Amino acid sequence: MSTTRLHSRSLGVLFLLPFFAYGVGTALVTSILQEPEHLAVVAGQRTLFVGGALLLLLNSILVVGIGVLCFPILRARSPSIAVAYVCTRVMEALVLIIGVIFLLCILQLGASAQGQPAPELVTLTRLLSKGNFWAYQLAMIILGTGSVAFCLSLYRARLLPSLLPLVGALGYGLLALGAVLELFGLPWGIFFSGPGGLFELFLGGWLIAKGFRTVTPSVAA
Repeated sequence: MSTTRLHSRSLGVLFLLPFFAYGVGTALVTSILQEPEHLAVVAGQRTLFVGGALLLLLNSILVVGIGVLCFPILRARSPSIAVAYVCTRVMEALVLIIGVIFLLCILQLGASAQGQPAPELVTLTRLLSKGNFWAYQLAMIILGTGSVAFCLSLYRARLLPSLLPLVGALGYGLLALGAVLELFGLPWGIFFSGPGGLFELFLGGWLIAKGFRTVTPSVAA
């Protein structure tokens, strides 16, 4: 297997792993935060809560890795888009990390509640949980808007079947739109995120199985 093939497969794996890291991490955290009034539950399940938060942090590391591995591929065709895409992934990761910090603050509140949280602690818990929600939506806006140019660059370079990057550009645009609607209180984000999410899953599988169509010497370096 050539270095370029390894590069493509590594990138494919990085597109797939965040779904599992963020999905499992979110499931662990939200299962504990279903009833903010019971802050003692958070403290009592500290291990699961911290484990979920660590998976969310792992997701942030993985998305930065996507940008780093995409950089040499995009740089050979459009250096400006290459830099912009790395910045997109770094900004996405940083905003998601802020969301995780909000969640870890809830853990501290649970430890200080001593089984009988005051109403103000419950209110603060709800605000911190909402802060994590806002951070996620902002991260999706950054990801969606910054990834449209990434997909169009792949389309122009013909590195993938023509339809795939076009679907990706549309999917990322819808992802950003859905996140904006969520910030305005319209719970449609889950529906708008579907195409973008499916694109990343399919792209990851495609890169693992077949890789990019063409490779320049600068990509293989």
